[in-house]
Amino acid sequence: MKGQSTREYIIEKAAALFNTHGYNGCSLNDIMDATGLKKGGIYNHFKNKDAIALEAFEYSFKKIFEKFRNKLDNSKGAKEKLFSIIDTYMELFHDPIMEGGCPIFNTAVDANNTHPELRKKAQQAINSLKKYIEIKINQGMSSKEFKPNCNPDEISSMFIINMEGAIIYSLVNDDVKYLSQTSKRIKEYILNDMLISN
Repeated sequence: MKGQSTREYIIEKAAALFNTHGYNGCSLNDIMDATGLKKGGIYNHFKNKDAIALEAFEYSFKKIFEKFRNKLDNSKGAKEKLFSIIDTYMELFHDPIMEGGCPIFNTAVDANNTHPELRKKAQQAINSLKKYIEIKINQGMSSKEFKPNCNPDEISSMFIINMEGAIIYSLVNDDVKYLSQTSKRIKEYILNDMLISN
């Protein structure tokens, strides 16, 4: 744990456990085993498992958002930025930020009927990503790169639903082609239905 606080260490280890096993499938004993800490050592930093789960999700989402932002920082123009979002989804599939797949989707499904506060965190996260895509679409319309009749709300929803669905389908079938096909189709939609021809 050199150079890293005990609290951060617990969050990092717990994030991977929650993402792989789910909230109900991850016990305090699992966290103790992963961190090598006693119960008292963990409770010195967190009130209970709920508190760990909420901060672990924040940690996971921050890592995902940083991945998108770093990719987009090197992109120019609205079309290229949207392409970068799609490419980041592909990168996360091949090289996930942590074991278990997408923490946002996993948490949303896992906590849907069992943990309202955690579900709300997942809802806020997915809506933040959606808003991020909407902003890029609006920027493209303002700069006259995209057609003025684009619907940012509808398109951003389509992006997330299709990409997340394709990731799940590819994982279930152990075949990335479904994600690749979906990525290609969305890029074609951007080029053919959104982009103003020069």
